[in-house]
Amino acid sequence: MTPLWKVTCLVMGLLLAGYAAVRAQAECSSITWPELKGDVDPSQHPGFAPVPDHLTYKQGIYLRTEALEALKAMAAAARVDGINLQVVSATRTWSHQRRIWNGKWNSARFMGFTGAARAAEILRYSSMPGSSRHHWGTDVDLNALENEHFENGAGAAVYAWLLANAYDYGFVQVYGDMRNGRTGYQEEKWHWSYWPLAEGFLRCYLDLCPEEAFAGFEGAGYSDSLRIIDRYVQGVDGPQ
Repeated sequence: MTPLWKVTCLVMGLLLAGYAAVRAQAECSSITWPELKGDVDPSQHPGFAPVPDHLTYKQGIYLRTEALEALKAMAAAARVDGINLQVVSATRTWSHQRRIWNGKWNSARFMGFTGAARAAEILRYSSMPGSSRHHWGTDVDLNALENEHFENGAGAAVYAWLLANAYDYGFVQVYGDMRNGRTGYQEEKWHWSYWPLAEGFLRCYLDLCPEEAFAGFEGAGYSDSLRIIDRYVQGVDGPQ
């Protein structure tokens, strides 16, 4: 006869799994797979808004409206403390990410690598199209795209301020230094994710992602062997 405690644990496990499935279904009913893979035009989507000129030197870049409002508040608070936050990159479409990926694949810098090794080398800092958090409109690159920028002088002051204050506005550095065993992309001190939206979008991504999610770009066939979903999409740090 099976002990009562084992039966209870089994029932609780089934109930929790059912609850998680219902929650994911409800949470993801308002977002589509094309949105999560970057196959939308943010300038035509009612859920996005343009990043204002005082927060970026670029034209025509967008964020989810909620993420943008949080960013505005964070940037205003940073200015009071003498810190200037500038958006270098925000939402990227699948086509934009494909240009970045294919450009690197065919560049001289990566020609010394072949096959899966070339893809893995690019994946140190760049996502395969369809797997980037930048597709979601929740993530921003701030001030520079090199870790070295944030290690001295004004850049170090920016990074210290973000570490101390960003989560008060919902932003998390999702690609930390990997000392905790995180897999996937290398450390990116510039990449900050608006967690109140992105946490749910990640769950929806995992729930809605089709088996043949990656195609139409150089090296797409290596996505399975490199475990893009397990190691990269899920390879993130959360709030500390």
